[in-house]
Amino acid sequence: MKSLNLKALGKRDISFYLAIEKYFLPRIDEDLFFLWDLHPSVICGKNQLLSAEVNLEYTKKHGIKVFRRHTGGGAVYADEGCFMFTFLTKNINREEVFKKYLGLIQKALKQLGLEVIFSGRNDLLFRGKKFSGNAFMSGPHGSILHGTMMYDTSIERMVASLTPDDSKLVSKGISSVRQRVINLKDYLDMDIYGLMDHVFGFISTEEIFLTNEDLEEILKIEKTYLTKEWLDFQNPPYSFRNKKRYAWGGIEARVDVRKGRVKNIVFTGDFFTTRELDSLYELFLNEEFSEENFRRILGNIAIGAYIVDAEAEDIIDLLWR
Repeated sequence: MKSLNLKALGKRDISFYLAIEKYFLPRIDEDLFFLWDLHPSVICGKNQLLSAEVNLEYTKKHGIKVFRRHTGGGAVYADEGCFMFTFLTKNINREEVFKKYLGLIQKALKQLGLEVIFSGRNDLLFRGKKFSGNAFMSGPHGSILHGTMMYDTSIERMVASLTPDDSKLVSKGISSVRQRVINLKDYLDMDIYGLMDHVFGFISTEEIFLTNEDLEEILKIEKTYLTKEWLDFQNPPYSFRNKKRYAWGGIEARVDVRKGRVKNIVFTGDFFTTRELDSLYELFLNEEFSEENFRRILGNIAIGAYIVDAEAEDIIDLLWR
């Protein structure tokens, strides 16, 4: 697989790697892989509310930057004891992408003696605990799969930085984040850069490097991930709010209803999407906020084409049950 070697650039902010994804996805004609070397950060899913997922007072006090990515899923904490990886591909089949590319990560770690398994929607487990969470998005140019790799991440700072919904923890049968994650350091005879080199070397068959022109364009794109509009765009006014958890993820509805009609609506949570939700929201704007009317609208679309594995009845349940 063609791989982008970013070693010469050292540690960068998460926004930089997101910009690389956005820059290269429309330009690739074959799969592309690269690794992220990180500063301490929290990265929220595209459809999450930062204030609901992140202990913003703690992250500010400890100099932990907060970012929003363009993929769905939940918030994660990453630091110098963690790295991330990206696969870019023209394949937009979520199941095939997860199986193929996380399979490569599994094989790379198995070569080091680690028996890793794929679990749930998007996790890689070792000894029954999570060390890698992954997120996916697809679009007209292909798809992105990226994930974390916990080598020696500060679990104390992770727990302090994130404020996950209690229902998520209960649904997984655990009482705390600490009980369900694991670092790989104690099971490997190499430092984090040795692990990064091993994974990169296992997957890569051809290395490429950023040109000056590439870097210039990527830095321009990066600025869009640092704007207040991008970080706060999931915070509309609302007069109705409810949240629930389904097999496909947690979801919260926020609806601004005036004189019985929908003036604004958003769905936030750690679910995955296959397309931008703006076109879904437009279907409800200025419509009567009633179960009967929403059933009519939902009956004319495939909600699963927007929110992965969701069904129309789930949305009705969220809003009226």
